[in-house]
Amino acid sequence: MAPDDLMFQDDDAGTAPTRLSSAAIPWPVLVVDDDEQVHAMTRVLLNDFEFEGRRFAVVSAFSAAEARVILAERTDLPVVLLDVVMETQDAGLRLVHHIRRDLGNRHIRIILRTGQPGQAPERDAIVAYDINDYKSKAELTAQKLFTSLVSAVRGWCDLVTIETLNQSLERRVAERTAELERQTALADEQRRFIENLVELMPSPVWYRDAAGRYALCNRAFRELFPNAAEGIEWSVGTQDVSEQAPAGTDSFSFETSVSGADGDSRELLVVKRPLSSPDGAAAGVIGIATDITERRRMERELQRLATTDPLSGAHNRRHILDLLERLLTGQEAVADSRQTGGAACLVMLDIDHFKRINDEMGHGAGDIAIRRVVEEIRSQMRATDQIGRIGGEEFAILLPDSSRADGVAIAERLRNGLAALAIELPDGRCFQLTGSFGLTEVRPLGDTVESVLGRADQALYRAKALGRNRVEVT
Repeated sequence: MAPDDLMFQDDDAGTAPTRLSSAAIPWPVLVVDDDEQVHAMTRVLLNDFEFEGRRFAVVSAFSAAEARVILAERTDLPVVLLDVVMETQDAGLRLVHHIRRDLGNRHIRIILRTGQPGQAPERDAIVAYDINDYKSKAELTAQKLFTSLVSAVRGWCDLVTIETLNQSLERRVAERTAELERQTALADEQRRFIENLVELMPSPVWYRDAAGRYALCNRAFRELFPNAAEGIEWSVGTQDVSEQAPAGTDSFSFETSVSGADGDSRELLVVKRPLSSPDGAAAGVIGIATDITERRRMERELQRLATTDPLSGAHNRRHILDLLERLLTGQEAVADSRQTGGAACLVMLDIDHFKRINDEMGHGAGDIAIRRVVEEIRSQMRATDQIGRIGGEEFAILLPDSSRADGVAIAERLRNGLAALAIELPDGRCFQLTGSFGLTEVRPLGDTVESVLGRADQALYRAKALGRNRVEVT
């Protein structure tokens, strides 16, 4: 039975979760936040989503103290969405310590989300507090929240599966060692039982002993890595997917890319657990890999759709403004600040007399014109330049690493390119167009998105008022 069709609960304190059939039971999501609106909004965002035929149900805790009570009573929670600042400035982080250290719960996936990112720097928080993900509340849209939860639930299911397999293997290894002195045949039979059990698993599973030998690997593993079982090492970059890990450490996971037997690149989520013998010596490591290639492809496609204007293929308004915001806040590095002083420029472009094109030649001609304009602009841009469609026939062009003089030169080149462009329609008609350009220099230390757009718009309006087909600077 697959983890997606299971619900887990503890048999006894400190033991691994047990599986119970619950095909229709929702995935419980513990939301810990002192803001009632956050709980209500989370329910709204998750209302229409489901995963593996199961919906999501919010379990609410309005303080860290209330969350402790819930966590003590429930062991079927795969994920917690946790606020940082509640009854105290670090109530959320203290709760993480309680979950990981006091309760010893390594399975639950913890997604820290905060409206005050400065309270817990992302890198330090994830490393120091064993947090699985870190999001600001502002960036958790419905789709991003759903993607984060699905990833967390998958990770939880994989950890529970490998923990169960780990306990089974440890028990069988101990039994086989004790029985080997009395009855070798019985030990071999037990080994064959485990191998047959693992052989049926659809995901690649392996056990590598302390000497580095593949003592156990299933059919899915051999199909993906046909040479590994023969003792030929295989690795990705600097990290061997089947590498040994220090004995006594907890389960750990990572994502990596490998080349399969067919030569195609596959993206894997690998979860591994070191094994130790009864005397505490290292006994090897077991691992399970989940193929997430298709999931990553879908995520990349969703990202493309979310940032691209469907008509022109340029960035959409939200994304080009986000790139400008990142440039202003220093998230986008300037390639050679020694030559440009960290300067950048924003150019606003408006196609001249676009309404006339639609009125005289049809809206289809207008659509073709917009696409051809973007193609022409891109052919003239540098690799670092970005173009986005602001709306209608208006575009924003972001020129990083460009002084004011550089920006004017680039804008003039773009203007000449548009003026020389001949646009041919499917019916054989041909027409030309021009564009008006407004340019302003971006000042990261003092500008906002609104101020930059305002200056560029003023320059654009002046270019149109002075006769169009020209570049104006402000």
